[in-house]
Amino acid sequence: MITFLDRLYRAMFCRGGYGVHSPFVFDLLTTVIEERKLYYCYDRIYPVRLQILQRADEVTFDNRTHKMNKVLKKYGFTEPEHRLLFRLANRFQPKTVLTLGSDFGLTPLYVTDFSKHSDCIVIEPEPSIASVARAYIHQYAAASVVLRSDLVEIPDGLDFVVWGAYPFDMQSFERFVPHFHEASVMVIAGINASSHKKSSWKAVCAHREVTVTIDLGRLGIVFFNPKLHRRTYKSLV
Repeated sequence: MITFLDRLYRAMFCRGGYGVHSPFVFDLLTTVIEERKLYYCYDRIYPVRLQILQRADEVTFDNRTHKMNKVLKKYGFTEPEHRLLFRLANRFQPKTVLTLGSDFGLTPLYVTDFSKHSDCIVIEPEPSIASVARAYIHQYAAASVVLRSDLVEIPDGLDFVVWGAYPFDMQSFERFVPHFHEASVMVIAGINASSHKKSSWKAVCAHREVTVTIDLGRLGIVFFNPKLHRRTYKSLV
């Protein structure tokens, strides 16, 4: 986790595009990442989160049994983070979306609600979580969402990838690189959650195919556009 001093520094000196000379990153920070406008989908999907937080059904996560609401609170994206995922998808308008982890269906609901014409694949290896996710996706999804238990084959031309509550390492990241293009966007959860994840995040930032990266404390955003100057920026969600 990021320290209190680091969070304070980011809040004071890494907001509002302070010190950012890249027009692309400045615009993204000020009009997407830090945007506070309310979107229609917030009111539509937030009740789903409330339902999940009220459910104490037992599910399996990381080979252990947990209460459903505890899994979302401890391992899932927060509501502000899910809203950011929607804003990013809304900005970049991806046609092909992949989420690794489902947050009981919340993640695919948020990243596809910008359009009925996107196609989303959700990888959810835990059957008990997948069962809940499938029900919410069926009821609330605005676009085509396909739920799978594993990632046997990575589709080409990935536009938008969300790496949520799913094991992350550089070997797995390398599998994805050939399937990205210059407009691809990847969001990685928990980049500062442990020393291993911090090390993996630094390796991603230094990867030969990666240009701009944005460290938001709990989340990292990765871009592959060769026209952008390689650099890591910091801010907060």
